[in-house]
Amino acid sequence: MGQPSDQEELAKLTAFTITETGEYKCIGSKCKTKPVFKRKCDLTKHQNNHRRPHECPRAMEGCGYKGFAEVKDLHRHLWSHHPVYARAEKIPEEKTKCDYPGCDYRGRKDNVQRHKAAVGHKRKEP
Repeated sequence: MGQPSDQEELAKLTAFTITETGEYKCIGSKCKTKPVFKRKCDLTKHQNNHRRPHECPRAMEGCGYKGFAEVKDLHRHLWSHHPVYARAEKIPEEKTKCDYPGCDYRGRKDNVQRHKAAVGHKRKEP
């Protein structure tokens, strides 16, 4: 027998069964936990971690990062490791600015919220 085709390999990575309760159970060849999901879209998102379809465009130039499960993960990588490339290619940046007057903090939305709670930035009521 020869090497499995790309289609056969993908089928092994993204294999699933439907349980008696109608939930989706991952049985992919690289899945260690075999989780169960109520929605098929959640299963698909989980299985992207098995195959990591989004490759860094700088991989051929020596970047050690091969693939990412989601586009947002690739974008975050590009901004942290290849900012000149990200800016030139107009990759959307994930960082936002703290909206508290006079504060210059910038970060991901979840980190900005954490920052505001930690330093006591509260929105003024009109």
